[in-house]
Amino acid sequence: MIDAAITSLAESAISENVGGVLNQHREELEWLANFLHGDEKIAEACVVDACALAESVSSRAQDWLLKWACLAMIQSAVQMQRRRITQLAAAYKQRGCIHGGHSALSPDCRDVLVEESSVLIARLDVLSRFVLVICGLEKRSAYEAAVLLGIDRISVEGAYCAAIKRLEIISCERFQRQNESAAAYN
Repeated sequence: MIDAAITSLAESAISENVGGVLNQHREELEWLANFLHGDEKIAEACVVDACALAESVSSRAQDWLLKWACLAMIQSAVQMQRRRITQLAAAYKQRGCIHGGHSALSPDCRDVLVEESSVLIARLDVLSRFVLVICGLEKRSAYEAAVLLGIDRISVEGAYCAAIKRLEIISCERFQRQNESAAAYN
């Protein structure tokens, strides 16, 4: 009886923590879902689904809750985009990444990713967006991303390489716009 009460209290506290994390970080999670899907209506459904997944968590590690919520969001998005991811993986497998070894995104690149997300949604396909989040933001290896996405590592590396190149181009364009604005101001 005491064990059941303790378990019930722990589950209640965890449920409140999960709800708190989801509410506190809802904006970031909505951005993540929208960035991955590129469609606000599908992203909203993904957020609802991820919230349901996150509320069923049984872990007591509070610092893990946000990571878990992000992973739940990614898993939900993968399920919704599985067919397109598989189709794109075949194309990326053929071109691959000749130099490999891309690391996670630097803080500056993460800032560009967030601030220029609407541009990146328009310029990156769904697989590139997924690997940019999984490898670049979540700092997972290409192998881990491949397992999560249900595709091969070579396709992940090719898509990540393409995404990094596109991110660099957008970063340069952004820098050029800022310089032009500063020059026009002076």
